[in-house]
Amino acid sequence: MTLKSLKTRSMMLTLLFTLAGPISAAELDDQHALAGVKAGKGLFDMATGNPNAMLVTLNIVGETLDGLKRQGVEPDLVVAFRGPAVRFVSGDDKLIPSEHAATTMEIAARIEQLAGRGVRFEACGITTRMMKADNAKLVKGVQPVANTFNSLIGYQSKGYALIPVF
Repeated sequence: MTLKSLKTRSMMLTLLFTLAGPISAAELDDQHALAGVKAGKGLFDMATGNPNAMLVTLNIVGETLDGLKRQGVEPDLVVAFRGPAVRFVSGDDKLIPSEHAATTMEIAARIEQLAGRGVRFEACGITTRMMKADNAKLVKGVQPVANTFNSLIGYQSKGYALIPVF
C-alpha cells in the first residue's frame, strides 16, 4: 500500500467516523476476547498528520478506556506520537497551520482529560528535534522521549498490543 493510499484511507475513515456521529458500543461487549484478561495493555502508534483523524482516535482511546473498565479489565494505555502527528501536540503555533488551530486545541483538551484518567502520552524527540519544536512546550500531559521507535519496541516487549494509527 502506498503512502498516498494510506492517507486517502485515513481521510475516508475520519469522514466515516465524523458522519456516523458518536460511537456507542455500550450495548455490546468484548467478553469473548477479554475472557480471563485482567489488564488491557494497548499502545496506540499515532503517526497521522491528519488532526481530525487524531481527534477521532483520541475519542476512541477514551471509549477503549471506558470499555475495558466496564468489562472488568484494568486499562493500561499509551499513545506514542511520532512523525507528522507531533506537529499537533508541539504546543508551537508556528508549526500548526491556521486552518487546524481549533482542532489542535480540541486535541490538547482531550489529551489533558485522558492523561488525567491514566493514559500515558509520549512524543518522539527525534521528530521534535527535526521540527525544531521545544519539548518544554509540548501539550500538557505529553512527555518527550528520545525515540518513539524505542518506545514501540519496549512496550511491545512488555506485552502491549500495538494499534497503528496512520
